[in-house]
Amino acid sequence: AFAPAPPPLKLWVPWAAESFVASIIGRPWGWRQHPWQPLADVPVPPTRVNTINATELAAGATVDLTRPLLVRGAATAEALELFSVEALQRPPLGDVVIDYFVDATRSGHLVPDGRARLGDVVRNITLGAPHKIGSQYVVSRHGCCPDRAERAKTLEALLPRPLARALGGERRFSTTALDLSLLTVPLFVAGTPVGARPRTDLHSEPIASVAVQLRGSKRWTLVDAGRSAVVRPRPSPDGRAYFRSALHDSEVDRIEGRYEVETAAGDMLYVPPWTWHAVAYDSTDVSVAASLFHFVPSPFIR
Repeated sequence: AFAPAPPPLKLWVPWAAESFVASIIGRPWGWRQHPWQPLADVPVPPTRVNTINATELAAGATVDLTRPLLVRGAATAEALELFSVEALQRPPLGDVVIDYFVDATRSGHLVPDGRARLGDVVRNITLGAPHKIGSQYVVSRHGCCPDRAERAKTLEALLPRPLARALGGERRFSTTALDLSLLTVPLFVAGTPVGARPRTDLHSEPIASVAVQLRGSKRWTLVDAGRSAVVRPRPSPDGRAYFRSALHDSEVDRIEGRYEVETAAGDMLYVPPWTWHAVAYDSTDVSVAASLFHFVPSPFIR
């Protein structure tokens, strides 16, 4: 069970308008060069993310899906084996050609700038390269699952049906949804190069996601959509369906009501639509995770 409470429309209309203008003139219109609401004067402690065990969630426990939710013990043995570092380097998965981030330690780097075999990129990551993979081609008919039955088996391994029902319904995570692009499952892989760590800067998408941590760990910062007026939204630089934040790294810890949480191997994190999120790869091990991005009509329309 869940209690839908989408963000107010008035918070998103101006950003949609600016994105439309930017798509025409090729750059942000720039009528907002300052936050709509101020940051706190000093750093503030983060809010705790609601946490539940996978067994409780599958048994029908009531949860609030308008807020981030951490599910412990959710990853299956099949998923851990299917997307192990070794499996990602072997054919047929290792032969899939993907786009990736050559140097993911750079700030403001939200657009992939390299292309290579998955196996080669993963091998480089295990050797300390600052690459990051964020590709939906691995879990698709072009990657692990050319056969529909294989795609269904992979989705079941990543998100068993009892958990799918608890997180919005099985149809949102079905093979049909995947084939219709109403569901995408990008695989995220990054390591721990010497010096700066790989990262994903603060951004927001109009879809929900279920992030399944399969190896290593990631440190998340999340901000509710209702606090969007604080983060200085800007249209994506490449025309894709997301908004980025213009905040500097040093300002993020002054966002009141933000969440901070670490996902370890076996954990699952539910991220509601429009929720701002940033990721830091601080693990001492290679991090492997799969996110099930799915369309939720009501929050998108509202």
